[in-house]
Amino acid sequence: MDANLDKVMNARIKRTMKALENNGYKVCFAETKDEALKLVKQLVPEGSTTSVGGSMTLFECGIIDYLKNNTDYLDRYVKGLSYDDLRETFRKALLANYYLTSANAITEHGEIYNVDNTGNRVAAIAFGPDNVIFVVGMNKVVPTLRDAVVRVKRIACPANTQRLGVQTFCVKAGVCIKPTCDPDELMCAADCGENTICRRTLIMSRVRDNRYTVILVGEDVGY
Repeated sequence: MDANLDKVMNARIKRTMKALENNGYKVCFAETKDEALKLVKQLVPEGSTTSVGGSMTLFECGIIDYLKNNTDYLDRYVKGLSYDDLRETFRKALLANYYLTSANAITEHGEIYNVDNTGNRVAAIAFGPDNVIFVVGMNKVVPTLRDAVVRVKRIACPANTQRLGVQTFCVKAGVCIKPTCDPDELMCAADCGENTICRRTLIMSRVRDNRYTVILVGEDVGY
């Protein structure tokens, strides 16, 4: 990276980390995905009960494989898992020692923004597991909450619906909101019908319990 751009990025990283710390989160920085995995290995003891929210970031960092092989992992990705068994796995995750996930966006004000379909991820983040660890690439850091909404509607959800093969407006258009969308309409959902994956939204600002750790990764990772 150009030295001048590097200085800008470093300032952004420091600004975001400081804001998260001021809001009560423990914060670590990893330059790369490999360093993020090393931090997770330090934070999550072998043999502990773990679970995860749906996350491409955790796969890309090698975190899912680590959890499967070294912890009592509640595996939501078992092939052939029935709907009832999956729901039971989601319920058990609320009692996990460690819950790992990413975020759809983090603002430079230290807010964490997530949009879910089933709601198991936002439920576990909000209440339940003893420890929650966010692993989030700098590509997901945005200036404001409005930018977080735009990011989800123009990047995260269109990419996820493509991955899941869900037939929604954003699969066809590549974006949830029109480029000319009025700011007052920003929070409105598109007419996705029953296939929508945007059903439950969680915005976290200041926290007062000691459950949360954020690992910011200094490269693009996940959607």
